[in-house]
Amino acid sequence: MSRWTVTAFLALVAVLTLAACEASPSGAGPDVRAAVDGALGALADETAVTYEPGGEAAFTVTGNGLVSGVLPIRGQQVRALRAGGDLYLRAPAAHWQAQGMAADRAVEYGTRWARSALGFDPGWTFAPPAVARALRAAVPDVVRPVRTTLADGLDVFDLSGLRVTAIPPYRVVSFASALLAPAVDQTFGPAQIGVRPVPGAGLGAVRREFDDAVDSLGQPFVAGPVVTTTVTGHTLDCGASGSCTDTVHVDTKLLGNAPKASARLVLRSRVSSPKLGEQDCGQELVAPLDTGTTLSCSVKFSLPRLGGSAKVAAAPMVTAEPVATVDPGELKREAAAALGR
Repeated sequence: MSRWTVTAFLALVAVLTLAACEASPSGAGPDVRAAVDGALGALADETAVTYEPGGEAAFTVTGNGLVSGVLPIRGQQVRALRAGGDLYLRAPAAHWQAQGMAADRAVEYGTRWARSALGFDPGWTFAPPAVARALRAAVPDVVRPVRTTLADGLDVFDLSGLRVTAIPPYRVVSFASALLAPAVDQTFGPAQIGVRPVPGAGLGAVRREFDDAVDSLGQPFVAGPVVTTTVTGHTLDCGASGSCTDTVHVDTKLLGNAPKASARLVLRSRVSSPKLGEQDCGQELVAPLDTGTTLSCSVKFSLPRLGGSAKVAAAPMVTAEPVATVDPGELKREAAAALGR
């Protein structure tokens, strides 16, 4: 073979090899953009989705922003209910102390629900259509996908923390908390949040869970504002039978903002006598804010058989907390409209 013939042959091989490398990406293979669009479209159309941020935390959010479940708030497992546009939390005392609340008040808050707020609204932030929009904006078309297989054998595309199934039917498997909003990442901590759509057959169970949470609300505290009390009158009346009634008049004042709220007043009185001993009594009631209120409680001493008199004194203490006004029937009707009857 001549020198010219060999050179021509080598040039031909080089051209064919280069052409094959350039043609490869445009060949048959999974369409990543179709997978992402299909997965986000399906998520936006869900009636309700359960999110799993890790550990024991899991909460369900409907398309119109109802929330029920457990949120991982700065290392604490906090039960949450969002309904009627308000967020209610049932959190341990440590959660409230971390918000700057005094220890004794935090302990009381740790025993019941409280209307509260976070750095984000979990109802609107995690509503399925809102999550789909946020993820679409957070993962632009230029992001290069990585195809990987998860521990459970599921084949997914990973786009900077957004994971969608690599084969139809396309769905969102999970996403990094930082993709949704900085406040979510700060509150939950860095996490891969699992996404589990609630099937139609499971909507009834979600509604029952929601209704049970509504029934447990009672009169929830309102976290943040403070109610102060000023004693404007105090009388102690004792009768010949040994009964004594302690009556206290107080004025309340709300410090802060608490719409749809009242004042929960608690009277605790210690009635004592050097001759008769001491007894405790109390009263709890809910009254309008910024008004005057009267509270009273009674005790009865066992009197000695011999006649005479006994000096009796009372040491009352009144505390107050703002409590939210809740209409359970209205909240359950909201759930019925979102999840079906």
